[in-house]
Amino acid sequence: MILHWYPERSSECYPLHPAPAQNAGFFEARSYSIRKPFAGCQLYVDDEPLSDHPGDPACWLWSPRFFAGEVTAELLRGEGGVPVASYLLDVSPDRRKLGRDMFALMIQELWEEDPSWVVGSEPATNPHGELGHLEDLWAAFARMRRHGPEAVRAIAAIRARPRRNLRVRRDSLSLHQVRRVDRRTAVALLSSPASAMFGDFRGESTAFADLRLDAPVMEETTDCAANRAIRALLEKVLRRTLDLTHRLAEFVRKEEVSETRTAVKNRWPRRQEFLARLAADLKMLLRQTPFVSVARAEITAAGLTAVAADPAYSRAWSRGWRSMRNGLESDAATERLWVSPSWEIYERWCFVRLGQLLSGAFPSWGFHYRGHQWFGAHGEDRATLYLQPRFAKQTADRGKWWSISKSREPDMVFTV
Repeated sequence: MILHWYPERSSECYPLHPAPAQNAGFFEARSYSIRKPFAGCQLYVDDEPLSDHPGDPACWLWSPRFFAGEVTAELLRGEGGVPVASYLLDVSPDRRKLGRDMFALMIQELWEEDPSWVVGSEPATNPHGELGHLEDLWAAFARMRRHGPEAVRAIAAIRARPRRNLRVRRDSLSLHQVRRVDRRTAVALLSSPASAMFGDFRGESTAFADLRLDAPVMEETTDCAANRAIRALLEKVLRRTLDLTHRLAEFVRKEEVSETRTAVKNRWPRRQEFLARLAADLKMLLRQTPFVSVARAEITAAGLTAVAADPAYSRAWSRGWRSMRNGLESDAATERLWVSPSWEIYERWCFVRLGQLLSGAFPSWGFHYRGHQWFGAHGEDRATLYLQPRFAKQTADRGKWWSISKSREPDMVFTV
């Protein structure tokens, strides 16, 4: 469904095409009106519902703040929130700042130096990788929302045709029920008084009616290595989902109101609802066949081999682990993660750029980046470049950084 939008204080109207089409023309720190296609619908931009335009109830008002990148919007119908269409909105940096190409280069340079400085909680997203050791809560949520439902759908194929194993168990059977005997059965029979009946077949056939043998029985079971491995994966994804719910709720609770950042509070209810629904689906799967019948959840070499050999199991396994990845670095742009505000990208890029210039201009000092700081040394001299260190108001224990008047936070501080 095609929507229509127009900038504030402008009469020009533009179409908004559903994904995968890209809709350009938006800029940060501007306001836009989006016309409602029908009554009873709601448009969410990055999980936040848009409010009605105060001057025109037939339109929504959208004001992207200080961020640039791709933003996802979703059109829902009715009270139940039935999805109608999704839209990709391309937000460019403010024209008074540097251009979009330069902004992309800044993000790339920051990413190569420290990926944690690019990822944030703003609605805009940029393509990033999935490897490495760095962790970010919203990056973890983005992966869970993308791959978690895919893992649940993949496990539906496993439930339709689960892998089975033949298992041998022993049972006390009547003679006519015995299909095979083994050494243990024969030894038990020869050592019992009933063995004397086999020496004289002239007896009544009823003599064998009460005879019972300890015989092996073959049966099919879903308690196999592959199902144990998938159950272990399901439990891990469930624990990850519950942990994310708790940690993100705590993050939202402690969030401070800021004029230069987009609040997460308004976007959290829909994301919390997703995590709750995913956790409920995972719990239901654990109570269903074949996972309810496995003796224990474990990941073994035999289980991994069986999972790799079955396409349905392999797909569920890969989606499950992708939903739990922590890292950010990668050579390829494999997924989209939320970014920091554009002003913060600029400030951090300036810091990284200045550190690189120091490193090139004074090679004998050996400037290097570590822990959000640049360090250099020359003989007994030491130099450090800091980004926005906090100078607290002077107290009895003033510490390393302090201020006479009030709390200060300069953009950069260089000490030698």
